[in-house]
Amino acid sequence: MIEIAAAVSMATSAYNGIKRAIEMGREAQDVAQAFGKFFDAKESIAEASVKHREGSKVKKLFSGTSVEAQALEITAAKHKTMQLEKELREFLLYSGQSQFYEDMMIERRRIREARIAEARRQAAKQALIIDGTIIGVSCIGCFMFLMWAVNLIVSNAA
Repeated sequence: MIEIAAAVSMATSAYNGIKRAIEMGREAQDVAQAFGKFFDAKESIAEASVKHREGSKVKKLFSGTSVEAQALEITAAKHKTMQLEKELREFLLYSGQSQFYEDMMIERRRIREARIAEARRQAAKQALIIDGTIIGVSCIGCFMFLMWAVNLIVSNAA
């Protein structure tokens, strides 16, 4: 899952940028764009996790990687971003900008809940389409085979 590795890299880069800017005396509001990149990356990891959990069964079966490898990659990415977020929080607290962080977290939770719900809905919809298409094609194929077999039996009986 290349998108997870890219998201972790983006989160780390944003974290380093925020930390450098605040160390230089800038306010957290001045680096809001970097915060946005950090949380975008974290959100990408959460969405990938949801898609993996609720995605198509057929797609999971033929994904090419083991369940353990996928679980390890998702878990490692979540833990890395959680650690970075914890360090950001502590850094903001020590620099006297805790209110900014708390306000941002309240707004983040509200937006995140809406996005996760949408990601779940999209993953379920995509899984239904993929699984339904494969089941439908398989049923049509079986029906065609049965019709061919019945036709062959009837023509040989005559």
